[in-house]
Parts: sequence; structure tokens; C-alpha cells
Amino acid sequence: MIVSLHATHESADGTECLHDIVPKLGNGIGFMISNISSVQEYVIISTCNRFELYVATDDNEDTVEEFLGMIRKIFPYDTRKMTYILEDADSIGHLFRVVCGLDSLIVGENEIQHQIKMAYAKAREEGHVGKIMSHLFDRTLAVGKRVRSETALNKGAVSVGSAAVELATRKLGILDGKNITILGAGDTATVIAKNLIGKNPNTIFVSNRTFERANELAAALNGVAIPMSRRIEAMEFSDLVLVATSAPHAVLRREHVEEVMSRRSDKRLLIIDVSLPRNVSEDVAEVSNVELDTMDSLERIAMENANRRRNEVNEAEKILGQELAKIDAEQREHDADEVIRMISLKLSGIRDGELETAISRSKCIDTRKVLDDMSRALVNKITAEVYRNLRKASRNGRGDICDTVAELFGVNENVSKCAHETDEEEQESKRPHSRNKVAPGRVRAADIL
Repeated sequence: MIVSLHATHESADGTECLHDIVPKLGNGIGFMISNISSVQEYVIISTCNRFELYVATDDNEDTVEEFLGMIRKIFPYDTRKMTYILEDADSIGHLFRVVCGLDSLIVGENEIQHQIKMAYAKAREEGHVGKIMSHLFDRTLAVGKRVRSETALNKGAVSVGSAAVELATRKLGILDGKNITILGAGDTATVIAKNLIGKNPNTIFVSNRTFERANELAAALNGVAIPMSRRIEAMEFSDLVLVATSAPHAVLRREHVEEVMSRRSDKRLLIIDVSLPRNVSEDVAEVSNVELDTMDSLERIAMENANRRRNEVNEAEKILGQELAKIDAEQREHDADEVIRMISLKLSGIRDGELETAISRSKCIDTRKVLDDMSRALVNKITAEVYRNLRKASRNGRGDICDTVAELFGVNENVSKCAHETDEEEQESKRPHSRNKVAPGRVRAADIL
């Protein structure tokens, strides 16, 4: 059985608090999970705007209680509303929606599929994944691939990074010939960089806390890597600043931007901050000739994106419905297989016992009689418990069990026929004078008297 714990952008007023809470825990979350005796396997998905924990458990109720305790320990009282817990089919359905980008701010985004793949690989490497989680996440990634190949859900601006570039294009017109500074060199900054390819900017400056990462991204863009300490110099010559760092604090404050603007007369500067938590102070927007956009500014693009993809979303939902139906059918079949396995083990034990008895008797008794006795013993021992439970069910009014057993043994038609004949006999017996019929023309003594 599957239980999952969630804290995402949809359940929070803002994701800054989520981003602050989860990284501080470090390996603490894994330690908490490992102390839950009912949990057998787990995968943690932690991104800039969501935290999700999926576990395979042999006791849903116990795991849910433990998760509620974790929430009380992890989240301050005023942020517990950010969290919710799902079980079994609801957990699986949610994971499918997430991998397809249906649960993202930018509908159809591609980054989440990669993030889930990396989270799964990490859990496998650390030994937290077994048969159940492997099957679930292999299936999940296959569903994500199917949705993206059979629908146009991921066409256009399908990520925070691509939406940021689209927003910049709307604000500045074309980016051809523009100078751009990117602060950050992580996943989101990399997506931004990919979406700048073909836009023909003049110069791209890349700055990051780790200079080696900045250098790698700059090389891919034919740009210029600069230390974070020199970001003000780069911004002086830029038309657009894209901020996408993982810093827990502001990397651009009002005094920084005022210094930049003091060196560039009346030239306009557009800053787009897609970091979570925000890495640009809000009062930066008060500086003359500076326009600041944040994740909130991308909501309109997200809505437009969702409206354009409404038909694709419907198609994706159909695919998810099909995949979930397959899983449900497989689970039902698995349940039947488990019953069959247990019955087979039980019957094999009976067979082995009777075979051993027959072999020991065959040395001194006629073989035909031994085999006849063994076959009768097998039938009696196999059916004794079935018959006993069947009679008990019938006495207790559980006719559905009788019908099911008749169907399983392929005798339901014969049972129906016998029941029909019995009904006819009962009806015949209830007809008046049915037991005292006389031939036509004869008179009974009782009629005369």
C-alpha cells in the first residue's frame, strides 16, 4: 500500500516558508522515515516549490499517524495548512499528475519529470527503493513519457525558465542585441539559458556563488562568467537581469540596484526573479526606471498557458485515467494471484501427505485400491473446509458467497437449473387439491358425502 505526504505551491500562500523548512532538515527526514516500522520503502521528491514523500507500507493507518507526527515536528503551527496526506490510488494518481506537469504552476513543464527521475535514482542508490517503489516509479516515468509523446501538453512555454524568457520578450520586445545577466547556474538558470538560445542576445553574463558552475553555463551560451562579487558591474551594462539562485536570502537589494542605476543614466532595467524564496528585495521596484517581476508575475502566463492547453490537458487526463484503470486491474489480478498461491500451497501440502501415505501402502495392498483410496481422500480433504464454510455462509444469509463458489467451480448453470426445478415442484405442491386429482368422469366419495 502507498501513503504520501505533500507540501506544494498549491497548498501554500507562498513557497518561501516551504523552501526554508525542508532544506534545514537535511537527513533528518530520512531518519524520521527510517524509524517508522510500517514503512518498507520510500522516495523523497524535493524541489524549489514542492516537497513530496512516497512510501510503501504494510499499515496505512499507522503510517498516516506517523506522518501527522512528522508534520507537527517539521512545520510550524501556522504553516501546517500547507500539507496533506494521500493514500493508495489517490497517491498514485497525484504522482502521475505531477510527472506530467498537470500539477505545476506552468502546465506541462518538463523539469519536474527530470526531478522525479533524479529523486528516484537517488533513493535507489541509497537503498530506500525495493520492488514496490521500483514498479511505481518506473510506471510513473513511463506515463510521463506517454503523455508527452501523445499530446502537445509540453509545447510552448512549459517551465518557469521558459515562461521567464517569454515574459522578458513581451516586456522588451525582441531580445536580439540585448545584454543579459543571469544570476544563478542551477536547474532553473540552465532552463533559462536553453530558452535564450536562438534569441540572439548580444552578451550573456553568468554569475553564481560557485564560479565553476557559472563558467560551465557561460561556456554553453558563449557568454561570460563572472564572480558573484562582480554582479553589479555586469548589471550596469545589461537590459535584463534574470535571477534564479538557491540562496535563502536576497542577493539583490535596493542599494545594489541604486548603485547600478546611478551608472547608467536613464536606461531602463528589467529584473525577473524566479527564485524561491525570492532573491530580490521588494523595494527594488521603487528604484526609478527599474521594473521588477517575480513568480507572481508569471501567474498570468501560467493561466494563458493552461487555457491554450485545455484540450491537451483533457487528453492527458484521459491517458491518466487509462493508466490508473490498468493499475487497478493489475492490483485486482495480483490479489487473485495471491489467493491462488495460498490455495496452491495448501493443496500441495494435502497432496504430499496423501502421496506419502499411498506410497507406504502400495507395498502391501493392491495398487488400484490404493489409488482409489488416495483420490477419495484428496477430494474429501480439499473440499471439507470449503463445504463447511459454504454451509455456514448460507445459514448466515450470505447467498453471494454461494453464488461466487458456484461460479468459481463452473456449476452455476447447474445450480440455477436445480433451483428452477425445485421452485416448480414447490409451486405444484401448493396448488389446491393437487394431491387428490381423479380421472375425468369419476366421482369421489367425499364429494357425495
